[in-house]
Amino acid sequence: MKKELALGIFLAVTFLIVLAVMLTPSFSGINFIQYADSKFNQYSKHSSYFIPEITKNAEKYTGKSVALTVIFENEEDAEKAAKIYSQVADVKLDGKSLTIRGDLGAIFSSVLKDADEAYWNNEKYFNMKYGMSAKETLYFWYVSLEDIAKSLEEDRRFDESIFLETQIITRVVEPAYNFYGIEPVPMDLVGVLLLVFYIIYTLWWGFAIYYVLEGVGIKITKAKARKEV
Repeated sequence: MKKELALGIFLAVTFLIVLAVMLTPSFSGINFIQYADSKFNQYSKHSSYFIPEITKNAEKYTGKSVALTVIFENEEDAEKAAKIYSQVADVKLDGKSLTIRGDLGAIFSSVLKDADEAYWNNEKYFNMKYGMSAKETLYFWYVSLEDIAKSLEEDRRFDESIFLETQIITRVVEPAYNFYGIEPVPMDLVGVLLLVFYIIYTLWWGFAIYYVLEGVGIKITKAKARKEV
């Protein structure tokens, strides 16, 4: 047996052995893949915390009024959204339609406050304030704010629309919803080691395939450059 083939088989077998170990629930009752995914979610959540910065930038919209109507899929959704907006604006329900009149800066401030509480996984806050779960509240913020952003754009209020879409919805509401329930953790030594391991493990399998192919006579070479006649 060629030494390249033997080395390739050795790398492939050891790769699969390590994979089998990683799939066992040896990491606090979960497997390595679940453990690593949980850690990376914690690091990602920590790195996506822009609320203090955006809250400060949102102050310039205080005093700018808004009056618009958001149409929901059903009356129940409209009623739940009304609970959220009634805390900070005048609302009027008409079936699936919810008319909102108020200060745009105050609305921004309210959603930023809710998103901040969600970031810290404060479920009790939402139960007491709205009688809803954190994720349900954030969902109705998201759905309604998307419509508000479109309405502002149609009214040629581009600055408010862009800020709402790119800052509050994308950088605040979406991360607060997606990462809810996860504890934010700054990147630490464990995270660095996980990244290094993934790089090495990927190369491990790549070299295994490379040496197996070399061992069976399949050469991987760079294509020769074509010469123009």
